[in-house]
Amino acid sequence: MRLKLYLLLTVLFISFEGFAQDRYTVKGTVKDAATGDLMPFATVFFAETTFGTATDDQGNYTLTVSNPGTYDFIVKFVGYKTYATQLKLGDQAEITMDVLIEADAKSLGDVVVTAKKDAKWQEHMREFRLIFFGESANARQCKILNEEVIDFIFDEEKVILEAFSSEPLIIENKALGYKIQYFLEHFEVNYTANISSYYGYTVFEELKSKSQRKINRWEANRKKAYDGSAVHFFTSLYENRLKEDGFFVQVAKDVTGMGRLIDAKDANVYQFLRGGTTDISKRLPFENLLYVTYDKEFESREYQEVKSRRSIGHASVSRLVKQPQQSWISIMDGFESIEFEPNGYVYNPVSFYSAGYWGFEKIAEMIPLDYRPKSDN
Repeated sequence: MRLKLYLLLTVLFISFEGFAQDRYTVKGTVKDAATGDLMPFATVFFAETTFGTATDDQGNYTLTVSNPGTYDFIVKFVGYKTYATQLKLGDQAEITMDVLIEADAKSLGDVVVTAKKDAKWQEHMREFRLIFFGESANARQCKILNEEVIDFIFDEEKVILEAFSSEPLIIENKALGYKIQYFLEHFEVNYTANISSYYGYTVFEELKSKSQRKINRWEANRKKAYDGSAVHFFTSLYENRLKEDGFFVQVAKDVTGMGRLIDAKDANVYQFLRGGTTDISKRLPFENLLYVTYDKEFESREYQEVKSRRSIGHASVSRLVKQPQQSWISIMDGFESIEFEPNGYVYNPVSFYSAGYWGFEKIAEMIPLDYRPKSDN
């Protein structure tokens, strides 16, 4: 990605299908780690899904899902550290998970936090929306309903902007038909390095409508968001369906004095696959870059405008060029491969960097990771 690198470091956790058991339950209590006091009304959920609940007045919770697989189990309570762990469901119909959460005593050192909603805050908020939602058509239909809970820190010496919130951001996505709670863990813009990064934990709730036309539009938009996505790619790769599903993969590398060289032929990426660390996972090790083209959808006008602005300094798209969506990925330092499960769950989503079309799509294109197009169900 040119000029500005947007890293969406959101943990992605997916369930997989194909087991006889169709209900899996996690239950237990949430307590204060220091005092042992029960914690009523704590938020308990599986990240990036529609599966969430809250503890009752005795600190008890019950969370049930329909599909086995690996999930990111999250407990949130205002003023306490985020509790996060991976749970693999499938061996037992019910497991008990008692949780101890610790009070959060963050120290900001000498940095002064100004929460006043003045002109400077408004400027930071505009930057936050742009990075968080992106610039797609869907982004124009997304709104943070409680922007007032977001505060900013700007370090003038390091030229770094940070955002934080002690409460979940409540997001309404009218394009995809979801109300989202987003628990922001990190947001930073490094203006010197021209790099932005953010991550958090998300739980989804479907919007309601009496209009079948609107419901059909939401489903069409959700399917479009899923088709060609990274989750779709890894699902297709696992099932050996890349060609049938519209994916074409090429090997590429950067060569000093020659720029980026892309091999024109199909990479036959299946030859790279290795067995994973579990009985259901696979690993994809590779060097340099993999270019992934999805030829069943074209680039959007908004994406072509962003590309034009980044290459020549301003948007100049007089007409839409019918060009297939193309993304590229590379393995991050410290990792040897990308490990994933049958339905696209990536064990460590920060193990790879993605750019191109996948880098363009932000929160506005995010759908619950237990979602699958109805035609596939």
